[in-house]
Amino acid sequence: MTGSPPTLRPVAGMTGSLPTLRRSGCRWSLQALAGDQRGLYAPFVAVITAALLFLGGIAYDGPRLNAARQHAVHEANDAARVAAATVASGGTLAQAEAAAESHLDQTRLVFGDEIDVVLLDCVGSRVQITVASGYRFRSVLGLLRNPQPIVATGAAEAYLIQPSGEVSALHYVGECPLA
Repeated sequence: MTGSPPTLRPVAGMTGSLPTLRRSGCRWSLQALAGDQRGLYAPFVAVITAALLFLGGIAYDGPRLNAARQHAVHEANDAARVAAATVASGGTLAQAEAAAESHLDQTRLVFGDEIDVVLLDCVGSRVQITVASGYRFRSVLGLLRNPQPIVATGAAEAYLIQPSGEVSALHYVGECPLA
């Protein structure tokens, strides 16, 4: 744009004099052309608001996810104790898995999600159970992410107690193989 500067007309309700246009290089200054600067900060406020909502979601869901993971570990250990007690009392591995599943059906994860037995392993006197569940994000993160899978492993050791009250020298219980 060369030549004389464009003419500016006053906006309704505008007081004071019109801004003067200064030429810098080949272009006219945009600040001089803009008589009304309302709304300049709107994109900035929108970006900052979105970032704060995202960080608030992390602050809300992060501790809840950790609590759900810890609770899954505790439930896996409890299920392993139930399974070990079932095997130690003469039950089969299928009965032990059913007992562990029944125990988990009576309790839910800390935020209401179901928890299921994925794997039961038994070696010697040690019973190991792997459980699986998930955590559904309750904040803005729920719009961006799928439910977080939670897998936890718990273990328990069963000892046979002799009538005299001493621990048996056997290093295996019931159907559990030695190796």
